[in-house]
Parts: sequence; structure tokens; C-alpha cells
Amino acid sequence: MTPAEDTVLRAVRARIHRSRIERLLIVAATLAGFLLLWEFAGHLTNPMFFAPVSEVLVVFYQQIVDPSHSLLNGLIETLAVLVPGFVIASVLGVVLGVLMGRGNLALQILDPYVTIFYNMPRIALIPVLLLWLGVGDTLKIVIVMLAAIFPVSVNVTAGIRDVSAQLTEPARSMNASEGQLLWKVILPATFPYVTAGLKLGLGRALTTVIVAEFFVSLSGLGGILHAASSTYQMAKMFAPAIILATMGIAIDGLLTYLERRALQRYRA
Repeated sequence: MTPAEDTVLRAVRARIHRSRIERLLIVAATLAGFLLLWEFAGHLTNPMFFAPVSEVLVVFYQQIVDPSHSLLNGLIETLAVLVPGFVIASVLGVVLGVLMGRGNLALQILDPYVTIFYNMPRIALIPVLLLWLGVGDTLKIVIVMLAAIFPVSVNVTAGIRDVSAQLTEPARSMNASEGQLLWKVILPATFPYVTAGLKLGLGRALTTVIVAEFFVSLSGLGGILHAASSTYQMAKMFAPAIILATMGIAIDGLLTYLERRALQRYRA
């Protein structure tokens, strides 16, 4: 590497480092402003309807160190439903998206039903599923799966059908099989769509698991939220919300990291 190239590389790295610091400062300033506004609003509002962030954090800490571990047990119960439901939805959503993206006949047959279930509120299915599956974790897992599967399949379908012929034709000219074309060309090019679908599905899954715990059985974080709301314990109500938000941010960050790594490997 020549001295000029080394200078340019250092300048680029410094610019990237500076942009990261600026982004962190903007996020920190925005978060601080939001928490400050929340604190003021909490003190100016009736405590039956809102709570300041300081009180929320104190109650949240008390729930964490509570010897009964009610918050931890609630989190475990919710994860026991959320994780299998979301994993099943992710796998089936990708498979369904591949079928619809690669086959016109499958698209014509399945697309109307995917559209119907994608737009149908999951709450409307709970009474029917309750009769079929009874009360239990199986019902809640199915509800979470139905909430997350269609955002994944819709995004995967759109990604596959958006793959340019400039990517597929060279592989076809080298007599690549359909499987090789799918695994080595189409899916890597579609990965941003896959992660976008997983992020949308995750948001729906997090919302739906709480709804399922509300309507099916008062358990998990949804049960804690319901118990706190029924007694107007506003500060206690925010604990499940904080946990769910933290989970969502963590998983979203993990998916973004995996997407970046996969794209770097694909482009290399």
C-alpha cells in the first residue's frame, strides 16, 4: 500500500468513526430528552393514569429483586410461547415465500389466502382456535405463529421476485441447478428482504403473545400487565413493556448484524 492510499484509508476510517460517535450522541440526547419529558409529564398527571420514569425504574428494580421472582417467571412463561412460535413462523414463512417467489402457480394459488390472513386480526381467530386447541401453550404458540408467518412470507416473496436477471442468467449459463441457483444466488440476494420480514414478524409476535396471554390465560408478562392495570398500578404496568421493548431492540440488532455479515460475505 502506497503512502497516499494509506492516508486515504485512515481518512475513511476516521470519518466512519466520527459518524458513529455522532449517531451515538444523537441517540443519547434524544433518549435523555424523552426521559426528561416523561418525568415532567408523570409529575403533572394523575398517578392513576401515568407514572414518572423515576418511579417506574424504582418499581422495576423492586420487581427484579423480588424473592418470588414473579417478573422472571413471567418472562420465562412468555418466552416459552414466543420463541417456538416465532421460530416456526420464520421457517415456514421463508419456505412459503420461496414457493410463491419461484413458482407462478404457487403464487396464484396461495397469494389470495396469504393476503386474507395477513390482514385478518389475530384476535378474530382466538375463539375458533380456542375450540380446536383448548386452553394452553399450544394455542398461544399457534396464535404467535399465525401473527409472524405472513410478514415473513410476503417479504421473501417480494425479494425473490425482485431478483434481477443479471444475477440469475450467469448462473444458468453455467448449468447451475435450481437448488444451486436458489442457495448461492437468489437467497443471498434476498437476505435483506428476509431480515426485514423477520423484523416485521417479530413486532407482530411480541404484540400477539401479550394479547394471547390476555385472552387465553392470564400468564406470563401479559398476566402481570393485566394484574397491574386492573389495580391501577401504573408504574408496575411498565415493567413488562420495558422487558418486551428491550427484547425487541436486542433481536432487531442481532438481525441487523447478521444481515450485515451475510451481505459482506456475499459481496466478497
